[in-house]
Amino acid sequence: MSKLRFPRPAALAALAALALFPLASASAQAQAWIARHGMTSAQYQSAFNQFTGQGYRLTDVSGYRVNGTDFYAAIWSKKGGPAWAARHGMSGGSYQSNFNDLTAKGFAPETVSGYGGKFAAIWAKSGGAFVARHGLTSAQYQAEFDSWVAKGYRLTDVTGYEAAGQVRYAAIWRKQGGSAWQARHGMTSAQYQATFNQMSAMGFKPLRVNGYDVNGTPYYAAIWTMSPGGYVARHGLTGAQYQAEFDKWTSQGYRLQDISGYTAGGQARYAAIWYR
Repeated sequence: MSKLRFPRPAALAALAALALFPLASASAQAQAWIARHGMTSAQYQSAFNQFTGQGYRLTDVSGYRVNGTDFYAAIWSKKGGPAWAARHGMSGGSYQSNFNDLTAKGFAPETVSGYGGKFAAIWAKSGGAFVARHGLTSAQYQAEFDSWVAKGYRLTDVTGYEAAGQVRYAAIWRKQGGSAWQARHGMTSAQYQATFNQMSAMGFKPLRVNGYDVNGTPYYAAIWTMSPGGYVARHGLTGAQYQAEFDKWTSQGYRLQDISGYTAGGQARYAAIWYR
């Protein structure tokens, strides 16, 4: 298991964006937020158009490939904020091109998801220093992590994905303050569970989780932060299990914070975090 740690404060970074079911479900909390999973690219685009047209902004998107077909899971929230943009189905070259274009206009990356040689990402026009990288080997990612954390940046998003049978990483760091935090990548399911238990015992709360498949084996990358509030996290869920967990926790007042779709044994699996 590759290890990343570091409680670190710092300063802030920005993003730009443009955005574009088995029923994963809409929140019943006065429709403050909506979530969907198992969407094809066309279904995702349709949902994107519908919800953004109703005043929602995309806050999380996860792309994943199952038996050669791209699927998406996403969260939309009805809240204000700076201008934003989103893209999906981008090749590495297209992601770089969009990144260059949007950052030149004052946008900064907020989230990135790698899957099947493609990327989905969200940018927002919020200002501040940031660094983003993609196509990194595990060793290159660790080196970038060490370099930027030493300069006062904190990891805000990370995604693993397979490229030509090898693991690669894309990540975003921002120079911003905040509570102590920790991160890990390259974890098997058992390692992720053990690390999760350890972090929870230390008072850390899960912030981001990313599941990714490399040569048929699922791995996990995750970020934890020292912050108050109740939470629930699950991984390795089938679509039906995810839906059951979603219904259970949202009915108890929890809100979906983060969702990651990936494959295990040729089937879709989900990892998710709910906050209360």
